[in-house]
Amino acid sequence: MTGKRELGGQVTVFVSMIMMILFAFLCVLLESARTAGARWYLQMAASSAMDSVFSQYHRGLWDNYCLLFAEYESGEEIEADFAGFLTPYLETDNWYPMALQETQAEEIVRVTDGHGKYLEKEILDYMKYGIWNPDFRGDEAEQLWDQDQEAEAVTEMAETYRKRTKDMWKLEKILESISENLESERISQNEGLRALSSYDGDGFRHEANQMIRELKKMPGLVKKYEKEADKLAETLAADRQNQEEREDRLSAETADALDEEISEYEAYVAEDGKRRQEVRDLDPWSAETIRRLENLIEESYEVEREIEEWEDDDDDEDSDSEPDYESLWRPVRNGLQSIKIPALSFAHGVKDKETENLLKQVEQLYQEGLLELLVPEGQTVSKKTVETSLLPSEAESYDEESGSGSMAEHILVNEYCGKFFRQFCTEETASGHALDYELEYLICGNPNDSDNLSGVVHRLLAVRAGLNLIHILRDKGMRKQARTLATVITGAAAITPLVLVTTFFVMSVWSLGEALMDVKGLLAGKKVKLVKKKDDWTLTIENLISMAKNRNLDAGGGDSGLSYLSWLKILLFVTPMVRQDYRIMDVIELNLAQGKSGFCMRNAVYQVQMSGNVCGKHLFFSPAFVGNLTGNRDYSMMMTVKAERRY
Repeated sequence: MTGKRELGGQVTVFVSMIMMILFAFLCVLLESARTAGARWYLQMAASSAMDSVFSQYHRGLWDNYCLLFAEYESGEEIEADFAGFLTPYLETDNWYPMALQETQAEEIVRVTDGHGKYLEKEILDYMKYGIWNPDFRGDEAEQLWDQDQEAEAVTEMAETYRKRTKDMWKLEKILESISENLESERISQNEGLRALSSYDGDGFRHEANQMIRELKKMPGLVKKYEKEADKLAETLAADRQNQEEREDRLSAETADALDEEISEYEAYVAEDGKRRQEVRDLDPWSAETIRRLENLIEESYEVEREIEEWEDDDDDEDSDSEPDYESLWRPVRNGLQSIKIPALSFAHGVKDKETENLLKQVEQLYQEGLLELLVPEGQTVSKKTVETSLLPSEAESYDEESGSGSMAEHILVNEYCGKFFRQFCTEETASGHALDYELEYLICGNPNDSDNLSGVVHRLLAVRAGLNLIHILRDKGMRKQARTLATVITGAAAITPLVLVTTFFVMSVWSLGEALMDVKGLLAGKKVKLVKKKDDWTLTIENLISMAKNRNLDAGGGDSGLSYLSWLKILLFVTPMVRQDYRIMDVIELNLAQGKSGFCMRNAVYQVQMSGNVCGKHLFFSPAFVGNLTGNRDYSMMMTVKAERRY
């Protein structure tokens, strides 16, 4: 019997185990590499999907304002678009089979967020690549700011002390009333003496009673004078303190010039101490004089009774003798004559009231800033009106003090505004604009064109008035002309504190008149220099008076200097940047929402951070990996991908 030979299987088993281990190790390596590739593929797909989402920028924003923002009302819309762009990458037949489970917009940054900084970034990104000829360079920003602040401080000071000048004129008019009262008493005294010369008792008493009526007014006038003088002194002390708070906005030269003017107001109050005592003495004097006049009136009745008794006795005795009228009336006449009516020993009052009133009318023209006087003839003011309650500047929450942009960046933003927004002097007409004066809206924020233009006009008048007054204060010739006119107004024979404070009033009003002409010239398309020289001045002091008489303004300015648009940029420069950003959004929304588009800046998306949950499957971990390659849909590998994009 032949036996079977038994073969050993150890080697085969060993080799099989080795092969299985090697194959498993190879599968691990392949799956690890494939998994890493899947993650990179998924990240690439998510990034591409985000690129596709952000490629859907709002066309109107770009075409009209060169701003890149996507328009999405809700996060669900962004998630749906992101999923739509991501899914084709996941459904592709490749080594990375995946299925999208969900997407989530983790963070959405809109243009209305961040206190306007995202709008600023878009504007500055555009402006970096433009070729501009700006009115102001970045290194001029600080100087421009200082000049505007100085002009504003000077205008505030001038307005305050114009009021003080009028307060002083009011005080002078009380002194005029006192002086007129004394003169009226003097006239009545002379008329009373004349009546006594003809032994007319009734005539004397009439004039004496007239004097008493005037004298009784004196305590009220004295009290009124003291009240106004006290009020003026207190107000000037407060004004001085306010002026000291403004000094950090003034250059040393301007501060010294203004301090010199203010000291004249304080000198007026200091001088008032002597004048006040003289006025105060009139109170007891008037009471004593009334008592004396009443005694003289009673004495006149006694004289008449004596005369009447004499005449009665004379009738009984049939005598031709007459009473000695001269002797009888002499005590009354001497008593009246002994009353010394004082005259104010100091110069007082405003003599040329017509010129005073004309200067006040120029100030009134400035304060009213009437558009019909300043707008060029034949040009009408737009009456367009918008509803602002739902616009970003009204509906969104923001902090005006949170702006972080530099002055140079603010200048660039203003250049952008000048390029893309309309204003009063824009020549070309365009449809699709809710407001015609868009730059003016950025400055004032009123819901209608007329109010915005009026607001800008008043702002320009204030800046120009301050700069003009600085020019006058530094020009000795112009100050001399102002002092000459002040002397005429007060009628003073010498340089008194009243003349000096009136001089400042004249200089201040002169600067207002020039400012009115400046702004009218700007609205007519002319240019006005920021800092004027002597040859740039247009309004003579003689024409200042005729301006008030005729209420007729000529256009100032010329061919050199800054245009109306440039001056608007200056006003924008001193407007808080955050406020300006949101008003820019207002204008854009108003214009793009025309018709049926319903565009809302709240929906303008600047930045999005997305996440997506994806299920993949392991190809080389399953023994039936061939099945995985040929149709097995068992997804069990969870992955999360994040992607972020901004414009």
